Amino acid sequence: MADGLPRSSDVPNFDTHPSSPHEGPIGVERSSDRRSLEQHAAELGAMAGKVVVMMRQTKENLENLSHHAIYDRVTELAENTKARAGHLSRLAGTRAQELSQTAQVKAAEFRRQASEKSAEFARLASEKSSELARRAKTGYHQANHSAKRTARKYPIHVALAAGVVGLLIGMALRVRRARRAY
Repeated sequence: MADGLPRSSDVPNFDTHPSSPHEGPIGVERSSDRRSLEQHAAELGAMAGKVVVMMRQTKENLENLSHHAIYDRVTELAENTKARAGHLSRLAGTRAQELSQTAQVKAAEFRRQASEKSAEFARLASEKSSELARRAKTGYHQANHSAKRTARKYPIHVALAAGVVGLLIGMALRVRRARRAY
């Protein structure tokens, strides 16, 4: 007995059919399958008959029309199409012009609002910067006054604190220099 062809997942299996498998031996059809096939054949025959009747009617209608009538009808359709296209073109141009004008009005409004907002922002920034400058000046004067009062009240303590700060800065510079050397 001959071996069948080897099967692979990348080769399609053509021996399958979308309908249900036969229950009986091959070649023996069930009565429901035959009736189903007869129904399909009858439906296909009816559809083919309808198509033939429609084709005959269309042919008769075309033969009954005179060539001039067809030409006149096609010409009329072409003229209507041209007129409609012209109307739509004019309508589109008008709509585009309206949209352009609307966009210009909106752009002018946005420019005006942006100008107002930037002027408001500049005014607020100026007020804030002058307020910050005033606070900084006041803070500087208070710190200077407090430092002078402390230096008058505790001169030895201030001198020792300045010496300690100087010593710490010197040590920090020496450590930094040593780290750079390596």
